Amino acid sequence: MCSSQVIQAAELPVTSAFGWRYHPITGAWSFHSGVDLGYEAGTPISALFDGIVIQVGNYGDGYGNQVLLYHPEIDAYTRYAHMSEVDVAMDQYVPQGGILGLVGATGRATGPHLHLEYIVRDSSGEYTYVDPLILWP
Repeated sequence: MCSSQVIQAAELPVTSAFGWRYHPITGAWSFHSGVDLGYEAGTPISALFDGIVIQVGNYGDGYGNQVLLYHPEIDAYTRYAHMSEVDVAMDQYVPQGGILGLVGATGRATGPHLHLEYIVRDSSGEYTYVDPLILWP
């Protein structure tokens, strides 16, 4: 969630961190490829960087309603998932801070939250998930 006010990572409402965990629904030990932020249902979700929508919808993959943005200026991706409402379309350009939709609990979710992923190119040239909290001071 982006705004003109600087938000410190320690102030974010993290409900499930990036990395290995017991999945809250399946109970399986699995890798959590993003961070869950416990915002109230209906909270607007904004783009972290300028980007292009390359995936939007509900694909039955557990993410529920989701938006995947590609950020050409930094050659990275961000995914925003479990949205109650999606307000962007495929191939749409979204400026930093632009509203993507609203926080919800679609897909495999125990309650309303934003699942946020940050995907970057590693030293071998492959895309990999990294902890999105590195984006905040």
